[in-house]
Amino acid sequence: MKINLILIFSCSFLLFISCGKTSNSNNTYVQDIKELKEAIHQAKPGSEIILSNGIWKDVQINFYGNGTKENPITLKAETEGKVFIEGQSFFHLGGEFLNVEGLHFRNGFSPNTGIIRFKIGLDSVANNSSVKNCVIEEFNNPNVSIYNQWIEFFGKHNQINHCYISGKTNNGPTLMVYHNGNENTSNYHQIVNNYFGARPRNSGTNAHTIQLGNSKTRLTPGRATFSNNYFEACNGDEQIISDMTNYNSFINNIFYKCEGALVLRHGNFATVDKNIFIGGDESNLYGGLSVMNTGHWITNNYFYKIKGEGFKSPLAIMNGIKNTPLQGFRQVTDVVIAFNSWIDCQSTWQIGVGQNKASIDSLPFTEIRSEPPIRSIIANNLIYNTQVDASPLINFDDMDGIAFKNNIIDNSGEQYMEFNVFRNEKLKMKQLNDWLFIPDDEKSQKLNEVFYGYDFGKIKNDLFENSRTVNNSVGAINNFETIENFQINKKRYGPKWYSPAKFSIK
Repeated sequence: MKINLILIFSCSFLLFISCGKTSNSNNTYVQDIKELKEAIHQAKPGSEIILSNGIWKDVQINFYGNGTKENPITLKAETEGKVFIEGQSFFHLGGEFLNVEGLHFRNGFSPNTGIIRFKIGLDSVANNSSVKNCVIEEFNNPNVSIYNQWIEFFGKHNQINHCYISGKTNNGPTLMVYHNGNENTSNYHQIVNNYFGARPRNSGTNAHTIQLGNSKTRLTPGRATFSNNYFEACNGDEQIISDMTNYNSFINNIFYKCEGALVLRHGNFATVDKNIFIGGDESNLYGGLSVMNTGHWITNNYFYKIKGEGFKSPLAIMNGIKNTPLQGFRQVTDVVIAFNSWIDCQSTWQIGVGQNKASIDSLPFTEIRSEPPIRSIIANNLIYNTQVDASPLINFDDMDGIAFKNNIIDNSGEQYMEFNVFRNEKLKMKQLNDWLFIPDDEKSQKLNEVFYGYDFGKIKNDLFENSRTVNNSVGAINNFETIENFQINKKRYGPKWYSPAKFSIK
């Protein structure tokens, strides 16, 4: 009996130690690039490939496989944040239902194409795949003139979430969404809960943080969603985000002291809802929202101390080009701008930006921005200034194509009557933190009388998700009691395991 017990115990112990880190038959623990390639080759739905902690240098990884929705194939760090990808390295995905988790890219650069790319080679795109809880930090080619993107989206239904992406200094967008070919259009990509950090001024050409398509895709459906992202010191280009495709959504993002704007460059039918733009007194380059093209709904956004001009105005509505070429500016039509707040901004609304009719004799007709906005409505918006702004609205052309309805201004108590598009009111406001102002007289009817335009019923919630269906008020914030202690929590963005060092912004 005693011998049998010893035998059972010995067998159990041997079974335990033989399994070790691969006790699950679907798990494969790898310690070098050769083992990794073999594990990828043998992966099947439900497989988990675990990269050992440490530095993986000069690894060019093509992660190809076909998982399923119920059983994806996952490649992840043994310990999040302790697997470092360095040297001349990249990570490309191709196939279906692939997940990548917990990697840290540092001290290196991609020798070609993107660092993270949802495509392998020329034709193996990835679909239904995700990259999460990863860091890309100053992973720059030492030749600053080399043009590349850090993250390249192809395929459909791909996602990057809870990642930290900061410090790009060479040419090209940080994140690029491609639309070349039907396999990449109507893609429904999700870019959510990420931290997009510093891009220094003049950090290359086309130094957008995000670019969707190009001038040749201005009629292409995108349907991507950018939500709950934090953009800080994205100063590389006057376009932080350049939208050049259609039906994309920009929701609940925070732009903190970025010297650029969210630009609807060639895109149509965008949803721009519940975003916060925070500027300051130290720079006149902090930007807001630039509007071109048709069919946008711009609602519930909050702008604080945005002082840029032109593209980077707090609200720039551009003039278009008649019969515009692909790279030109299309006339603004059928746009709704409602229930937004601008606090202590400078020359808040600039309409007909880019109008250059005076140059009609010296420029080709394909460059004359002569078409003012038409068939659009600006309603139920709030402008509040603690100091008088001499020109809250600048009009460069003809505004007859815009219906102005129930927009309230308190220009530090001074009546502003030019253009006759505002309702002047004296408002009592409360400052909750460094940047957030709310009305302090909730019972006042000054803000509660709203204009209901066509289809305004679909604007169901305010900036902080308070309902607009029962009681409603002018501006981005509808219920003031629920946000008394509101603060931005930067820990919501990027991976929880990462605490970034301070990046020098120039």
